[in-house]
Amino acid sequence: MNPWKALWLFVLTILVGCTLPQDNSPPPQAYLLGGGEIFTPTPARRSSNKILLVTVSRDAPGFDSQRMAYTREPPKLDYYNDSIWSDAPAKMLLPLLVRAFEATSAFKAVVSPPSPVLADLRVDMDLIALQQEFMMLPSRVRLTVRIKVMDMKSGHVLGTQIFEVVEPAPSENAHGGAQAADAATRKLLGEVTAFVLSYLE
Repeated sequence: MNPWKALWLFVLTILVGCTLPQDNSPPPQAYLLGGGEIFTPTPARRSSNKILLVTVSRDAPGFDSQRMAYTREPPKLDYYNDSIWSDAPAKMLLPLLVRAFEATSAFKAVVSPPSPVLADLRVDMDLIALQQEFMMLPSRVRLTVRIKVMDMKSGHVLGTQIFEVVEPAPSENAHGGAQAADAATRKLLGEVTAFVLSYLE
């Protein structure tokens, strides 16, 4: 190839690269679930001296990423473009559940995977939904999970229950949805810890 032609192609490539449009839009705002008021459960009457293992499954389809979901026409789901969760919802709920159970003082220890400790009880949580709903005003956030309690020594399932908490959003945007999700999470933690502690009686 003619060296002058090669040089011209090189310069042209640089110029085209410099004239491509740049994405100057700000990065999406990330929200941390449970970042608001700290949840303090009612302490248990006595310690069970048991070790509790807490696990969470992958989120249900539609809620298995950092995207913040909302709906105007169920069952259709939409997602905010400029706002995300800091992690997938189920991953954010796991440490919150562990801290909530620790705060009850009902267990010798509360662990989560991949802990090698042999546990006496296991609590499995499946996230079913976490969405902001705009079918009415104010909008509201719906948080739905399934909880299963298992005796690790016998392998028996002691109980399962679906928990659903609905909280109004203080504003009709992602920020309001995150605040309502925090409130729903605090209420959910109270209901779940009470449910699990009932199997220690």
